[in-house]
Amino acid sequence: MFAVVVTTALLAGCGGDDEKTGDGATATPTEAQAGGDDSPPAGDTFFLEIAAENTEYDVSELGPAPAGEDITLQFDNDDPGIQHNWSLYETEDSEDPIFEGNILTGVDTEDYAVPAIDEPGTYHFHCDIHPAVMTGELIIE
Repeated sequence: MFAVVVTTALLAGCGGDDEKTGDGATATPTEAQAGGDDSPPAGDTFFLEIAAENTEYDVSELGPAPAGEDITLQFDNDDPGIQHNWSLYETEDSEDPIFEGNILTGVDTEDYAVPAIDEPGTYHFHCDIHPAVMTGELIIE
């Protein structure tokens, strides 16, 4: 019962605090909810969203997101029958991803849990299926 009351209070407190960022991306700081008695304590997470449609992202810049804070990225694939994902790299020339999102085929949505990035800067993202045409930057401050 206590968990239901706390969850309801947290959800009610999250409304109306959305902050628009560059190119229409929504960034909302939220508090991660603990999953039970054995889960780690709740921490801060930062919310961003991006969509893929017509083999392009709807924004080319995400953020700024705070350094040292986990990110939840809501990724929407709005292209029927086409595979897309969102992966993050230190630079455009990097081959080792900082984060590699699951590939979604067709119209689907997934929340990616992107680990905290401690170093402020500009990071490169792209779709691993279409890396030449689906690109952008994540700003960490």
